[in-house]
Amino acid sequence: MSLKPLNRRRFVAVSTTGLGALLLPFPARAAAPVPRDNPFANLKLAWADALPWDNVVDITTQPGDTPAQKLAVAQILLASKGGGVAYFPAGVYRFSESLRLQHGIILRGAPPSGSVRAHDDGFQLATRFEFPKYEPSFTSDGTPTTTAFKGIYAQSPATDSNCGVVNVDINRGHIHLVDDGTEAHRAGRNRFVVGCILRNAAVADPAVPNLKLGQKPWQRFTQRHSAAIDVQAEANLLVANNRLPRSGDDNFTMNGFLLLDPKKKPVETDGIVFDYDNRPAIYVNHYGIGGAGGGGPDGTPETHPHGFRKGIVIRDNYIFNTGRMGIGFCGDGVECRNNVIRFPDDFWRPTATGQALTAGSSTNDNRAIEMRGWRWIVADNDYQVHRNWAFDRKYRINDGEGLMHEDHVNSTVKDSVLANNRGNTYLSIYKTAGIDGLLIEGNDIRLGDGRQTIANGTAIFADANRNKAAFPCRNVRIVNNTTAGGGILVAGSPAEGNVVKGNRHLGDTPARLLNRASARLEANTNYTSESA
Repeated sequence: MSLKPLNRRRFVAVSTTGLGALLLPFPARAAAPVPRDNPFANLKLAWADALPWDNVVDITTQPGDTPAQKLAVAQILLASKGGGVAYFPAGVYRFSESLRLQHGIILRGAPPSGSVRAHDDGFQLATRFEFPKYEPSFTSDGTPTTTAFKGIYAQSPATDSNCGVVNVDINRGHIHLVDDGTEAHRAGRNRFVVGCILRNAAVADPAVPNLKLGQKPWQRFTQRHSAAIDVQAEANLLVANNRLPRSGDDNFTMNGFLLLDPKKKPVETDGIVFDYDNRPAIYVNHYGIGGAGGGGPDGTPETHPHGFRKGIVIRDNYIFNTGRMGIGFCGDGVECRNNVIRFPDDFWRPTATGQALTAGSSTNDNRAIEMRGWRWIVADNDYQVHRNWAFDRKYRINDGEGLMHEDHVNSTVKDSVLANNRGNTYLSIYKTAGIDGLLIEGNDIRLGDGRQTIANGTAIFADANRNKAAFPCRNVRIVNNTTAGGGILVAGSPAEGNVVKGNRHLGDTPARLLNRASARLEANTNYTSESA
């Protein structure tokens, strides 16, 4: 709907750190209809259809001098009616502190003004939240991290349900609707983040500076396990159509940054960047559910019930990362579809921890999608992931992985699907201590030229064994895939019902097809099979 400008100016109250309430003018427009529809009705999620979308409060009509005060009033009003939508019309809203969503509250902005697809560069939102910018200081103790790194949280993580964020462009803020942090991992139900844009969404690592190492008190580094979007729920969780583009505006460079070299000696290093895109992009019920890699025991619904929750959908997101993980999830029956993930090539990573220099054996966990749990479906995703240069710029560090279910704080693989994904680094079902039901079909995996990590020279790697013991490999079907730059491996024992069929390798030299699971081979093109 087109909006006609009026001959007057409208003001939205905003608050900025240290300045109190300000009024920022923007041209007034004819009042747009307040949306009352389910914005993701096309996904046909029964729990979402039942949310009170038609109970809407326009926060600009509420009393208060700042958006935060207005939102507080709106939440009380909506809660008294069983929940609903706190609607933010087009405009810029500034917050000095994190926001806390109450049970049943949905934050909603105006619909997209251009393309409705987060994959598109033209995806823009008219409602914008601004959180405080971190202004670094490179002397003394530096600027306190409490001055920035704000976000949106659940007020009562253990119980708040029916809450989420829709169609908001967020600058310098993350979304963490997580559990209560106890061993029980209590969390509400029906949580979602849909149609949002997030820039400069990172958290400062509390382990940096490490004063015991002699690091300078002003040193800062991104927290490696804090995602821009992190959502956990007991059941029913949707993260869809969000765009995490390149940030960059707030990145800052630190010289004289003290790090340990490979010999554990402290060295001062220039050019260390606090990089807002060097963090996980999306975590969805991302739990560790078993023993460490190569050990055990593996997670099960009995030992780790929080790791096998149902109703999880992750789809249609666009992610730009310089490092860490694009998407990480855990659950039973997770659907992860049609996401676009991009990492830049030729990126220098002098430190992956903020405490030590990188070498060839270091890792920054660059990975497109990490799967944990059972019965997941990972389909139609498009990813480009690259290894980063180590400090010496001579070697690439040990990362650059594609779609990976590995034997580390994880379960076995059960009745799962990898279908129609496109990427430049391998599909890896990595030493999982058992596979029972896996379809790998229609994927197009074309390896790069040393910029990715691969195992055994493969583009498709499905290994049920651990390094020191064999494990069952049953009902694995690897069919109709295209590979380039690497072949196929399937392994495990005892083996039953495995098939490798109709796959095609591109290139002048045949690729290796390593059949170590007694698979039936049929109509594969341009491979040499080995069964040892």
